[in-house]
Amino acid sequence: MLYFNFVRIFQLKGINKPFSYLCNTGYSAGYATKLTNNRVEQINLVRLEKFCKDFNCTPNDIFDFRPNSKDNLPKDHALNTLTKPEITNEILGKINSLSADKIQQIHDIIKNME
Repeated sequence: MLYFNFVRIFQLKGINKPFSYLCNTGYSAGYATKLTNNRVEQINLVRLEKFCKDFNCTPNDIFDFRPNSKDNLPKDHALNTLTKPEITNEILGKINSLSADKIQQIHDIIKNME
């Protein structure tokens, strides 16, 4: 089944308080609540485009495919490319355990990627 997974984008972007972030970005409180809690079942293209522009992502980054037991799709089916791994705080923990010098090196690498 296809799902919207906005929470994954918030986690990837390091947004700890997505409701506040969304309200400050111009989203209504009601819609921010729906996005924050992954309670969006449909979205019009204007809103989808706004979200993608605001978060520098594509619709494929938001869609998540979770096959159920009734799905008999082959492993190479295109929908399986939308299956996303869970986001953990593993990277943040690893970064926090690095020395300041190593973190500076990561900073420099990321800065030069622009």
